[in-house]
Amino acid sequence: MKSSASHNVLAKLKVLVVDDHEINREFLRAGLGRLVRSVSLATSGSEAIALCQAHDFDVILMDLHMPQMDGLATADRIRDLDTVSSSARMIILTADTRPEEKIRLLDAGFDGYLNKPVSIHDLATAIEAVLRPGSGGISGAGRTDGTIRLVDTRKALSAANQDDKLVRQLTAMLVTELEQGLPRLDQMLTDGRFEQASSLLHQWAGAAGYAGASRFGQACRSLRRCLVLGLDSSPGTAYLDFLRVTHATHQALKQAR
Repeated sequence: MKSSASHNVLAKLKVLVVDDHEINREFLRAGLGRLVRSVSLATSGSEAIALCQAHDFDVILMDLHMPQMDGLATADRIRDLDTVSSSARMIILTADTRPEEKIRLLDAGFDGYLNKPVSIHDLATAIEAVLRPGSGGISGAGRTDGTIRLVDTRKALSAANQDDKLVRQLTAMLVTELEQGLPRLDQMLTDGRFEQASSLLHQWAGAAGYAGASRFGQACRSLRRCLVLGLDSSPGTAYLDFLRVTHATHQALKQAR
C-alpha cells in the first residue's frame, strides 16, 4: 500500500506514455490510471512530440526501441521544445538489462530507468524517486536536473555578447557545415582515417558552443575520445550515438535560424 503522502503526489501527475506496442500502452494506462491524475498515450515519437507541444506533462514514460524515431531521439526533441513538457521527468523503459546500457541512457539525460516487464508498483516507486525534493519537483518550472537542450539560444547569445545577428549567422554556418561535412566524416570513418575524423570533430566541438549546441559538442568530444584513445576500432555504437544527437541538432538548428 502506498502512503497517503505518496498517493497525494502521484494523484497530481499528468503522465504521457510513449510506446509503439498496444499491450504495453494498455497495461500502463490501466495500471497508472488508478494512481495519477491523467494518462495520455502516444504510439510513436512524432506523436509524443506533438502531444508535448499541445499539453503539459509532469512525467513521460518512454519506450526505448520504436520504429522511425527511438526513445533517445524522441527525448532529445521533447527537451528542445519551448513548453512545460520539455522539463517533464523522463523514465526510459527497455528490455535491455546490460549495465552499460543503463549507464548510457542515464548519461543521455533520462531521470530514471526501468527494465521490462515492469510492475505498476515498481513504476510508481520510480516516479516518486525522480520527483523527490532536490530532483526538481513536478511543476516543470525549470531544468534543475542538468539536462542540456539540443540548442540553447541563451547560451549562444551569451557567447556572442547578446548579438542576435551574429548568433543567427553562426547557426546558419553550422547547419551548412553539418550538411556538407557529415558525408565526409562518414567516409573518413569508413576508410579508417580516424586522425582526420578526429580533427574534424574537434573543429565541430568548438563551433557548437557558438550556436548553443552543447549536446552536439559533447557528442563530438565523446566520439573523438573513442578515436584518439583507440577505444573502438570500428566506431560502432559511439558513432550511432553521435549521429542520433547530430541529426536531431541539425533539425533544431534549422528551426532556430
